[in-house]
Amino acid sequence: MCEDRAGPELKLTREFLSIMLGVRRPGVTVAIEVLEGNGLIRATCGKIVIRDWEGLIKLADGSYGPPEAEYERLIGSSPLR
Repeated sequence: MCEDRAGPELKLTREFLSIMLGVRRPGVTVAIEVLEGNGLIRATCGKIVIRDWEGLIKLADGSYGPPEAEYERLIGSSPLR
């Protein structure tokens, strides 16, 4: 959902992402490495770039659509769409 509104570049540290998700930082690092290995994102110090948005949606296996639909219902569509 963030890419829809903020573009493909997210300025986030792994530490901040772990705090937002309520998980340990090493778990975030492992997940990022898996996503990078599949060519879905590219991560550098303090930045994550989405490389394959459709691939991420497919990987979410239906988890993306319902929150997106509810957001659009409540707030309206994104200016980036």
